[in-house]
Order: sequence, then C-alpha cells, then structure tokens
Amino acid sequence: MTTETFPILPLRDIVVFPQRIVPLFVGRDKSVAALEAAMEVDKKLFLVAQLDPADDDPDRDA
Repeated sequence: MTTETFPILPLRDIVVFPQRIVPLFVGRDKSVAALEAAMEVDKKLFLVAQLDPADDDPDRDA
C-alpha cells in the first residue's frame, strides 16, 4: 500500500462533490500556499468543509 500526501484546503460555506466544477475563492495565506503547492506538483488538493466558517485560522480539529 502506498501513501500520498495532499495539501489541504479548508472551505467555508461550500461543499464540493466529485466530478463537479465550482469556483473557489481563495484568500487566506495558508489556502493560497496549499493551492500553489498543489499546482507545483500534481495538481491534487484535499478539500475539506470547515466546521466553523467564521474561524479565520482553522487547524486540523476545526
């Protein structure tokens, strides 16, 4: 079994389903860095729904 690592992009107020094209507005420095990291390697990104959309600095548990 192989393990892959993906940059994580927490999303506010949107859930993205497979095979759908949606606009993503990325503004937080960490989010921009995750997107840039994905574009440099293999263009794969792990999208997660943020539990609290008001949280400007979510961590792994948020």
